[in-house]
Amino acid sequence: GGCIMAGITGIQYREVEGIQYPVLDQGMSKERVLSSLGRYGRMAARDLQENDQERYEMMLLSGMLFPKMKEAEEQAKTLHEQISENLVKTWMEQDGIDPYDTMKMTSLRTQADMEAMRQVIEEVIHQVR
Repeated sequence: GGCIMAGITGIQYREVEGIQYPVLDQGMSKERVLSSLGRYGRMAARDLQENDQERYEMMLLSGMLFPKMKEAEEQAKTLHEQISENLVKTWMEQDGIDPYDTMKMTSLRTQADMEAMRQVIEEVIHQVR
């Protein structure tokens, strides 16, 4: 990140990679962005920040961070549901699990959720750039 300079109009600019970006009225500060996102959106934001700090800053300043992370979140949620449902079906058939066995079904869903999350992080979260 570069230094923040006040422009003539009183608008503050921040330089990122030689480009001056107006510092928006913090309407969507980092905190606002993160608190407006769900679990996967926040993960995507953290992942981007860890892997490409410059791009993260640039997206935050240009107001693109929220829409981009929101989009990743929607994708992630949809994929999570698909994977999770398929796993539950597959495992029920494989192990001949009685759908009315609440204990077994709960543990199956928990496992399916964890596996879905692992796949979503690989396929969606790590791909957000």
